[in-house]
Amino acid sequence: MALVPTCRSAARIAAAFVMTAFALAVSAAEIDQPAPELDIALLNGKTLRAKTLRGKVIVSMVWATWSPAARMELPDIQRLYSEHHDQGLEIVALSIDEHIGEVRDFWRKRGYSLPVAMRSDAFFEHYGRVHTTPTFYIVDRQGILRHRIAGTVDPEKLESLLKPLLAEGPRTNSLVRK
Repeated sequence: MALVPTCRSAARIAAAFVMTAFALAVSAAEIDQPAPELDIALLNGKTLRAKTLRGKVIVSMVWATWSPAARMELPDIQRLYSEHHDQGLEIVALSIDEHIGEVRDFWRKRGYSLPVAMRSDAFFEHYGRVHTTPTFYIVDRQGILRHRIAGTVDPEKLESLLKPLLAEGPRTNSLVRK
C-alpha cells in the first residue's frame, strides 16, 4: 500500500518539475522578439539603466573568470567595444562567478573598460539559464533580440553580426518602447 502513494507523489513531483521547466523555457526571451529591459548593477557601483540603452545595439556576454573560452574572448570583446561604442554599441559582461572580489581583480588586472556586472537572477529569469560560457545575447536598436550565441565566436563573425545593426542608426522617439 505504501508504494501507491509514493508513486503518486513521485508522479506529482515529476509533473510539477516538467511544468516548471516548461514555464521557464517559455518565459525565456526568444530570437526576433522584444528583449526584456533590465537595469544592471555594475561592479563600479553605478547602475546601467535600461532606459539609457534604448536605441543602442546591446551585447550581453555571460562569462566567468574560470572559463578559458570566455577569458579568450574578452580581449576581442574589449576591442569591439572600444571601436564601436561611439556608434551606439553597448557591451555588458555578466559574470557568473561566485565571488565579486575575484571578478573585480580579474577586470582591474586586465584593464578592461567595458561595463562588468555580476550575474542577476532577473537576467536569467528573462533570458533563460546559461549552460555555456561565454554566451552572447545581441539586441538591436529597436530592442529586439537578434542573436543568441552559446560558446566562442570568431571576432570577425561577431563584428559582421553587429555592423548591420549599428548601421541602422539610432531609433527615433516614436519607436522607443515605454
